[in-house]
Amino acid sequence: MQTNYKGTVFFDLDGTLLNAHSEIDADVAQATRELKENGYLPVVNTGRAPIEIDPVLNSTDIDTYITLDGAYVQSQGKVVYENNIKPDLIEKLLKQAKKFGDTVSVHSADQSYLNEVNPFVEDFYKSVHLELPEIDPDFYKSNKVPMIVIVTEGDGSNYQEVFDDLTFYKTGPRSVDTVNKGVSKMSGIKHLLKELDLEDKPTYAFGDGNNDLPMLEFADYSVAMGNGLDSVKAIASYVTTENVNGGIVNGLKHYNLI
Repeated sequence: MQTNYKGTVFFDLDGTLLNAHSEIDADVAQATRELKENGYLPVVNTGRAPIEIDPVLNSTDIDTYITLDGAYVQSQGKVVYENNIKPDLIEKLLKQAKKFGDTVSVHSADQSYLNEVNPFVEDFYKSVHLELPEIDPDFYKSNKVPMIVIVTEGDGSNYQEVFDDLTFYKTGPRSVDTVNKGVSKMSGIKHLLKELDLEDKPTYAFGDGNNDLPMLEFADYSVAMGNGLDSVKAIASYVTTENVNGGIVNGLKHYNLI
């Protein structure tokens, strides 16, 4: 496994590396290739699962992923770290979601299943350009589950009041990512850097949303997208242009990485 890099650059996907159609623009793909040619390791750091990102990253040279909000980390085909939610905790969460009237999507590294389907859920998956998962409310009983997505209009605070062992990230108008307590994009970074012996090299991070805050706070140099939340821009070292307006390229050039 290659580890001789000058530094590491972490990218969120939705609203950051991807355009409005959840695709990689040609200039962004070229920038990630240049980044690697210049001796830096590009890393996707996302709430999405590996199966959801492989198709959109074909045009890049990225082969290192921190996925499921830090709960599943892999590099060059090797699993570096995983942190799975216990089945009894998942069962409790499913019951609570039913009380709240929400739908749950349970994620393994390469599969996802819903506990039920309704028009609200269908609209959510269309909005994020993903296929609607199949229904299997018992999937968690026989598979490792690093992350759960609650499809809801709430912000997750009602769940956080009930569950001390889980962390809830509001990641979109209709989604709350759920992982074990202590798991975050930042914790995923720490595991990756240790595995690749890159802890003493500079780190850069690009993001736009709430679940990017731990990653941006950890990085030596943090870049907020122009389309990002005010809370993200407030802590960033640099605010670049929007994700659909050269934001990635401009941010990389700002730090002379390409």
